[in-house]
Amino acid sequence: MIHQKGYQFLQIGLASPKQIRKWAERILPNGDIVGEVKEPHTLHYRNQKPEKDGLFCEKNFGPTKSGRCACGKYERIPEEKEGQKFCKKCWVEFTYSRVRRYRMGYIRLGCSVTHVWYLKSTPSHIANLLGQKLKDIESLAYYNNCLGNPTTSYPTLLFIKKYFQYSSIAWLLHILLCFFSFKGFEALEDREIGTGGDAIKRLLSELDLQNIIDQSRRACEELTYFDPLDEKEAQKAQREKERLVRRIKIASYFQQTNIKPQWMVLSIIPVLPPDLRPMIHLNDGPLATSDLNDLYRKVLYRNKTLWELKQGVWPAPHSLMISQKRLVQEAVDALIDNGLGGPPMKDSNNRPYKSLSDVISGKQGRFRQNLLGKRVDYSGRSVIVVGPNLKIYQCGLPKIMAIELFQPFLINYMISNELASNLRVAKSIIQSKHPIIHFILKKVIQKHPVLLNRAPTLHRLGIQAFQPILVEGKAILLHPLVCTGFNADFDGDQMAVHIPLSIESQAEANLIMLSYVNLLSPATGDPITLPSQDMLLGLYMLTLEDFQRNFNFYKTFLFKKFNFFKIPSFLTFEDVIKARTEKKIHIYSLLWFKLKNIEAITSHLQQLPIEIQYNSIGTKYGTYEDWNICQNNQGECVTIYSCTTVGRVIFNQKLKCGLQQSTF
Repeated sequence: MIHQKGYQFLQIGLASPKQIRKWAERILPNGDIVGEVKEPHTLHYRNQKPEKDGLFCEKNFGPTKSGRCACGKYERIPEEKEGQKFCKKCWVEFTYSRVRRYRMGYIRLGCSVTHVWYLKSTPSHIANLLGQKLKDIESLAYYNNCLGNPTTSYPTLLFIKKYFQYSSIAWLLHILLCFFSFKGFEALEDREIGTGGDAIKRLLSELDLQNIIDQSRRACEELTYFDPLDEKEAQKAQREKERLVRRIKIASYFQQTNIKPQWMVLSIIPVLPPDLRPMIHLNDGPLATSDLNDLYRKVLYRNKTLWELKQGVWPAPHSLMISQKRLVQEAVDALIDNGLGGPPMKDSNNRPYKSLSDVISGKQGRFRQNLLGKRVDYSGRSVIVVGPNLKIYQCGLPKIMAIELFQPFLINYMISNELASNLRVAKSIIQSKHPIIHFILKKVIQKHPVLLNRAPTLHRLGIQAFQPILVEGKAILLHPLVCTGFNADFDGDQMAVHIPLSIESQAEANLIMLSYVNLLSPATGDPITLPSQDMLLGLYMLTLEDFQRNFNFYKTFLFKKFNFFKIPSFLTFEDVIKARTEKKIHIYSLLWFKLKNIEAITSHLQQLPIEIQYNSIGTKYGTYEDWNICQNNQGECVTIYSCTTVGRVIFNQKLKCGLQQSTF
């Protein structure tokens, strides 16, 4: 059993036959070794109890009910320090039934079979490692071709050292079978003829991985300096180079991980724990079972027949033995990946069985559905709408949703502050929608972040933390600046809300997941919280000038028909807002606005003055296209007025306030 705190990662690789047996085998006090599944039976048709040595055997996998053996006898489950305790009659251990979730079994095959992933996948690892065509390796694996064993140290009878079709020597083998005993003929076949998984296993075991790496590297270097005559030769050389590179990678992987290539050929099949492939008795009569049980049964039936043919008193015809081995290979292929090795096996309703690959792969598979992503409590989902009045680290959470999500915290607050005597009273107060609930809810969510996630979560910014703000309605409010990270818009998109429960998760959300911490793209480093769409249009409209009014102003001013002082002037931002509220000016009205920070103005140096006036004491009044500057007789700026609009004054003030804030 894998403990979460003991491991930081999960690595998938090939397991040796010895390792598979180690997973499943256990030694009983009487000396018997259990773990092997020998019979294709599941449950007894009368009492619905697991059959002995079957796929649900209690002796192999543990009791179906905690503390009860197969005989029906109950015993106290011993403590860990007391050791194991077994029934003396059926030898079932008195333990918890949850052991059936992780105790495995195994099937000992009558012949070696190739792993369909490494044979049929593109590219084929077995064919690539052996340096042979996939067609030849497949024919060898499914007993259509044979391989003459290159034996030179012993005298041979057939003198065959190449690939050949089994049908071409079937007549010869049939004749030889008449002159040999079954065991003698089997020894002859093993010595001179190889076919099926046994032949591939022998070829893989004879490989020198370091020699393969060195030869492939030399061949790659030769192809690097190869000068093709035409495009066809160039493409052929490129394909050969890619094949050699793949071969180097595969051989290097086996060498670095100490995994033997012959482990790609299976002689022992692991059996999943029974609770991961359940068989449930429904109320209306029939049994609902996992497809894996049917696939395991097919393997067991065919494997049992093969063992009976091999251990029979009379030797079976060689063609029958070959056919049975092929059936075992096809059954194991269907168990591992149904449909990859050939036509898929189907049930009585013409529906393909779900194999082990189907169980672990895809969106509904074991990894993505149960390990990488899990169904969680305290989460909600709703449509998102824009919240322009929010701060970038805030989100609007509907009150109805917040009451449901933060219900454990509300109950804890009421009980700890003696507002409710017990859990039932606290829940009744929440269900009655008492006004005090909203007061408690505001206190609870003050320093409690929530996580917003928009599927698909393709990168880190797909899930971020926010400080919730209670809002009316049923929609989640989101700041428009964070939409880019979520790849969200407001045309009906939905987002999920999750509540971090532990102190550690809340601290992590506050420190590294809040939206104002994730302002840069993790892929490129560019700013990702940039204004777009509605925000840009709003800023454009806010800072837009009345071009017709400006044109008339400058035209009349240049011809001395317009009085400069007819444009209103304002000293403070509050005066501008007051005039705007009283509708004396509109958002695009021109005005003269006095600037406080006169040292920051440098653009007037690039403009030519429209008019310059001096008074008797030497004070200079310069009128530029956008500025009205008053300088004393020493050339120092005394006052500066900027010709701008109401919208630009508002934008400048908001921008200044935002920059002056040191914290959010």
